[in-house]
Amino acid sequence: MNRYVIGIDTGGTFTDGVLLQYSDRKVVSTAKSLTTRGDLKKGVIKVLQKLKISSDYNIKLVGISSTLATNSVAEGKARKVGLLLIGYDKDLVEDFGLREKLSTEDISFFQGGHDAQGNAKAELDTEGIKEWIKQKKNEVDAIALSSYFSPLNHEHEEEAFKIIQEESDLPVVMAHQLSTKLDSIRRAATASINASLVAVMQDFIQSVQESLKDLRINAPLMIVRGDGTLMPYTEAVQKPVETVLSGPAASAIGGRFLSHTSSSLVVDIGSTTTDMALIKDSRVVVSEEGAKVGNTDTAVEAARIRTISVGCDSRISFNDKNEILIGPDRVRALSQIAMYHENVLEDIHEVRRAGKNRKNPYDIEFWYLHHPLDKNILARLDDKQKMALELIQEPHQLSGLLNKVGVYHPRHLKLNELIEQGYIECSSLNPSDLLHVDGAMNLWDKEVAEIATDYYCHIYNRNKKEFIEEVTNKIVEMIVEEVILFLACQDIKQSQMPDHIDGEWGKWMLQQILYSQNDFLTINADSRYPLIGTGAPARHFLKQAAKLIKTKFILPEHEAVANAVGAVAGSISEIREAIVFIRESDEQYAYIVKYTDGSKNFEEFEEACDFAEEKSKILAREAALKNGANDPYIEVKKKTDGSLTRFIARAIGNPKLSERRDVVLN
Repeated sequence: MNRYVIGIDTGGTFTDGVLLQYSDRKVVSTAKSLTTRGDLKKGVIKVLQKLKISSDYNIKLVGISSTLATNSVAEGKARKVGLLLIGYDKDLVEDFGLREKLSTEDISFFQGGHDAQGNAKAELDTEGIKEWIKQKKNEVDAIALSSYFSPLNHEHEEEAFKIIQEESDLPVVMAHQLSTKLDSIRRAATASINASLVAVMQDFIQSVQESLKDLRINAPLMIVRGDGTLMPYTEAVQKPVETVLSGPAASAIGGRFLSHTSSSLVVDIGSTTTDMALIKDSRVVVSEEGAKVGNTDTAVEAARIRTISVGCDSRISFNDKNEILIGPDRVRALSQIAMYHENVLEDIHEVRRAGKNRKNPYDIEFWYLHHPLDKNILARLDDKQKMALELIQEPHQLSGLLNKVGVYHPRHLKLNELIEQGYIECSSLNPSDLLHVDGAMNLWDKEVAEIATDYYCHIYNRNKKEFIEEVTNKIVEMIVEEVILFLACQDIKQSQMPDHIDGEWGKWMLQQILYSQNDFLTINADSRYPLIGTGAPARHFLKQAAKLIKTKFILPEHEAVANAVGAVAGSISEIREAIVFIRESDEQYAYIVKYTDGSKNFEEFEEACDFAEEKSKILAREAALKNGANDPYIEVKKKTDGSLTRFIARAIGNPKLSERRDVVLN
């Protein structure tokens, strides 16, 4: 009997789905639906229904990738966290400006913690913690704990955890369970972000499970990590921070799977951003620095992703020099919202009827309230802002909105924060509209796209054909520049990569690579890796980009849903670590091996290392099997980290498919 798996990706604009026949890796059906950001369950259900899953399909696994974690932090939807730091130097944190790196403003310091040999620096302030949680439990939604040198000794984190659990029912996160890195600030920040996302992830998982239950799909649910591997949903609820960059990582894995290549550069063009990742030996290249969430550096291992704010929903605008700008903000296509709102259609046609008498770009921009605001946000707004919100219950022409509220420029409304958090959506001319005009897309109202494009060309004195070509070239230029930087900087830390190719000669060389304008010299940037294009817009921009860097372009079948494919095409991978360090006492010393659930002393370094290597392999294998891996392969790396010797074991295996028989009713 054929076995099937379902992959789902909930992106910022679209939710994608794919039904895959597992044995021969054949895509049976695909589906797309607009992401319902207020209630993700609705979008997931729509996609599952569009997949037309027959009652005789034997669904054995469901995998999901999502931008939920990243978006929740960016949009201010993460929960409020109380961060408890044990043994940290408060003055040092304050004096060196480290507080802002901890991802929460609610930070408290307590006595305790350990030193570099795992010895207690001071007794844990248990009474202080008891009093703190009694006061704090009604002020925050979750608690994060981080004790100094907890990777070497986490006794104080465990003790504080028990105290907090006795006094409250809040979710509690311990830093040592998320990272064994000694960077105390990153470790604490990781725990803080993770705690803020536990309830958010729990709600999301519950919504997905309800969606599957409604369709009577009874199969294991896996979530994509930020490195492209899979983990059970139960672990994702406990460690939601590990899903950061889940979406881009899934796209890379999906691109590799669909193109049947083992090493490649995967470039995924979405609605809002373009992400690129390198695949080596069938694995996503991972950043050792850790993922960045918003402005916070974490200790989470994730794919080395380069992201730029350009996609098919990027705003098209002009600067003071009448030069085209793409992004960085996102706007809905006019051709799309006009299909669902008659007033937009009427206003756009009125722009055409007005002819050359009007010349205001705000005539073809519309604002509308996407999500209702809670009372706390409303209480902070002034009268003009409240008036604006009343007017945009339905899409409202921006020029008319400004006139009615009595201001001259959108920035005078001071609503940018609500736009960034997704409460207010904007619609204006974007690349999707131009693709409709050019005949490359046929999803929405082409006539509206043409009217808006003509009006833009009228305002900015452009020939329509040349304008569309100019926008396309600008997008390709931006992608090529980022690809060159990404490939050229693989050997340096991601945080040290420049934002752009700068300097007079750098810009000159980029122009020669793009346009070869010099009569005496030819400069090429030849990629040694083929370029795989994923995402619905990939076919429109990446073939030209690949040509400019002299590499093979692969556009796999079903490239538009590569992210959903990647949600079930990845392996299960579990990493476990054993750390060897020295502890001195009374002129004696011992070698300590610290591992997940304990430690062991040795007199000889070699003996300690042998034990650590074997222990890390056993723990990694056990974890992989527990999380659903089938016959995992194990590899171990030895790494020197100052005075520490780390043995890092990774167990990798394909997911073991469910033996349950599903009953699915359409």
